Amino acid sequence: MKPDIKTRADVEKLVNEQYRLLLEDETTAPVFAHLNLEHHLPKIYKFWCFVLDVEAAKNIYIGSAFEPHVKLGLTHAHFVQWVKYFNQAMDLCFEGAVADKAREKVRQFDIMFQHKLGLLNHE
Repeated sequence: MKPDIKTRADVEKLVNEQYRLLLEDETTAPVFAHLNLEHHLPKIYKFWCFVLDVEAAKNIYIGSAFEPHVKLGLTHAHFVQWVKYFNQAMDLCFEGAVADKAREKVRQFDIMFQHKLGLLNHE
């Protein structure tokens, strides 16, 4: 049995694995390749700690999680890969109630971001 997400170090492990996969993928790598990861990843760690209530008092996220994504030219395919790699990283590293909460949050962010970007089919 794998551990659940309990600390910022756990969040860092998850995020680092997801970004490793994103940067190795020919579809998503161009979107993330321009980032200064030393500057970017600590923001992502804080975001997930705050969202998952993991050491949240020490990892307060301020700002818009959506806004930085507006100018990236993201497509539905990018979001499919983002969710896929998040879940792969989770499968590799963690399981439990907080891991399940993270999966649900990723699903919600996927839908919300794609909706705001006009990427969802409106039948």
